[in-house]
Amino acid sequence: MTGTANSTARWLLALGISFVLGACVAVPAWRSDPADGSAQAGCLALIRGMDEAVAAQDVGDAGAARMKTFPYLRIDRFLTSFRHELSAPGAFEDWVDHLRWLDARAREIEASNLPAEARASLAADHGIAHPENLAAAANRCGDLLLQAEVMNGSAEARDALVRAAVPPSHYNNWVRAAGLYPITNLGAVIGYARWKDENTGSFALPDEPPAPSDNIVSYVPAATVDREQASRIVRAAPRTALGLPKFSADDVAQLTATFAPVFEIETESGDDRLGAPVWRREDGELLPAVDVSRPVASTRIVYTRFEGRVLPQLVYTVWFPARPLQGEFDLLGGRIDGFIWRVTLDENGEPLIYDTIHPCGCYHMFFPVAPLVRVPVPEDRDTREAPLVPKDAPRLAPGERIHLRLASVSHYLLNLGARKPAATPATYELQSVWAAPDFGPRSLSLPEGGRRSFYGPSGIVPHTERLERFTLWPLGIESPGAMRQWGTHATAFVGEAHFDEPFLIDEAFAR
Repeated sequence: MTGTANSTARWLLALGISFVLGACVAVPAWRSDPADGSAQAGCLALIRGMDEAVAAQDVGDAGAARMKTFPYLRIDRFLTSFRHELSAPGAFEDWVDHLRWLDARAREIEASNLPAEARASLAADHGIAHPENLAAAANRCGDLLLQAEVMNGSAEARDALVRAAVPPSHYNNWVRAAGLYPITNLGAVIGYARWKDENTGSFALPDEPPAPSDNIVSYVPAATVDREQASRIVRAAPRTALGLPKFSADDVAQLTATFAPVFEIETESGDDRLGAPVWRREDGELLPAVDVSRPVASTRIVYTRFEGRVLPQLVYTVWFPARPLQGEFDLLGGRIDGFIWRVTLDENGEPLIYDTIHPCGCYHMFFPVAPLVRVPVPEDRDTREAPLVPKDAPRLAPGERIHLRLASVSHYLLNLGARKPAATPATYELQSVWAAPDFGPRSLSLPEGGRRSFYGPSGIVPHTERLERFTLWPLGIESPGAMRQWGTHATAFVGEAHFDEPFLIDEAFAR
């Protein structure tokens, strides 16, 4: 116990020192204030004014992190991984283009979600004739400022950008310190071990098509499997200076269609049916909900780094109306539930590994495809949560899709297999999160007009809190169990891990 107390004291001291040092950071000296009335001054005012309005209206998009010093750029964990690898010809320019792209898309979403009166006021203040052009004007300014301050700027400005390119951790070490994390995490260690024992045994069973008596609804993607075309797309994709494959929108649509899974869901109630995120009035209150009359999977393409190369990943997110409460003191039940499935493709456009979480960031599991295997990691030797591999995934034969068996109520993944889909009346749509004007759940229509994201400004879906937040708060994750936006998924209660960590697979698997 004395050793644990000393460890806690050292940790608190380190946090205090880091806070003091952080408070001493000065405003960057490389930025000179542009002359009043210049285009640069006007653009800085517009960008900052928009950010203030977005914050005041709680419509910020948390998918990529703002960079306070460079308000026209945003960062994610994948792009952060390159910030010390920018010496190759064109690498810095490619990297900055991606930072700018993240901000531009987020501004389109945020402008769409601003109330009409706030958008009109902001447009009037900055001489924009039509409020619907706010995002376009802000993005033209972002391009101008990027060129003036970074591309044509000093080496000091570029160095400042590299230093600033760090996304936020979704762990709060001050909360962990207040909750005596080195002690309280032991309960999470025991709970996680119990969950694995109780919920991974089903993967040892053979995968079989559902029988009529199983009360299972199978959702088949309304899309065509074309593995040969998908392979050609991946192999032929040109690479950017950073090594990212360049895909057209049609390419991405073909890839997501080809590798979309079949969901076989044990169905006891309407809360076990897939649907589309919406906003609804219920008893006079505006609440997030799921419309089960329109089954949808939100899709996105992201990237990971593996064996020195950048590989594409396809992400599918589906939603349920609720994880229904199983008693008055159910810690895990609540409004809205979901399931996220990710497919990592190799250099030939074939699945290398699959993994999954729920939108709370919980229940992370990996399913490698041979010859990929799990290798030892430091977490195996301590109490942190190590990558969990309940089962290897099968190779896909022509025409086959991965079938995922999900439990009723909890929507836990019970098993997976590869089969040709059977004829079924239940299908689901694929909806890209980058497709304007909706951007998937990031900008939804409101019943009385206007738009709002399914997610709050911190990335959490409002009204999806769980009772477990009162027992797990010492572990440093905001509102444990609540549904979250891509880019904000902390996946371990013991230790630290994020679902969008770019070296996640590279560190734990090899072929």
